Amino acid sequence: WGQPFFKKNMSFLMPDKRPTDNMELKVDLPQEEEFALANMMPYTYYNFWFFPKHMLEYCDRYLLFDNTTEHELKVFKETFLKLVKISLWNTHGSQFLSKNPPHTGRVKTLLEMFPNAKFIYLKRNPYTVFESTRSFFTNTIQPLRLQDITNEQIESNLIEVYRRLFYKFEEQKGLIPEGNLIEVKFEDFEQDAFAMTEDIYRKLNLPGFESSKAEIEKYLGKKKGYKKNQYRYDDRTIQIVEENWGMALKEWGYSL
Repeated sequence: WGQPFFKKNMSFLMPDKRPTDNMELKVDLPQEEEFALANMMPYTYYNFWFFPKHMLEYCDRYLLFDNTTEHELKVFKETFLKLVKISLWNTHGSQFLSKNPPHTGRVKTLLEMFPNAKFIYLKRNPYTVFESTRSFFTNTIQPLRLQDITNEQIESNLIEVYRRLFYKFEEQKGLIPEGNLIEVKFEDFEQDAFAMTEDIYRKLNLPGFESSKAEIEKYLGKKKGYKKNQYRYDDRTIQIVEENWGMALKEWGYSL
């Protein structure tokens, strides 16, 4: 009784589409596990939704693990492992698949927990990332916040968080064993998602592609009518991205 009741009421409260990218939104669709972790422990970057003035502090402590304590790190590892085990038990699965942007800065810790973990690093046009993230943060934080903060402060914080995450991943990705990392451009994936998925399976030496082909094609077929939000890059956006995220533009080969 509890689960259908919960889903029914949450469905009433939730929009049908995510405001940032127009993707379908439902309570039983896959989501970032950071939301679940935020409900399971106090040490989470997503506290910034309510206390946005501490966004950079939460970034250093709970995204990059630069200033975290031994206790906080221990709680994270125990909580995340519990979440993985619960997820596998609920789905009768044997391998946990995570789609969680906060893990970008946690490569070292994740490898300590799962030495043979495989990583898919999805790169996206920084100009689009800036417009999308700024829109999402300013529209979402303001009604949730328990502290006063201006849109200008939110924008400044997101610019810095992106920089810190970029450099942390570049610093730690060399720790990933050879053959366990693939870097993919989002735009390339959009062009031919099926071929890119097959390439990911092959390069990461993942089993099961042949038996999953039909389901993958079926899922992609459902998404053919999807139209993502379109962004126009004004002069200010271009200047901000090039001045602050130029390292990503250069490293990933993006230009206007």
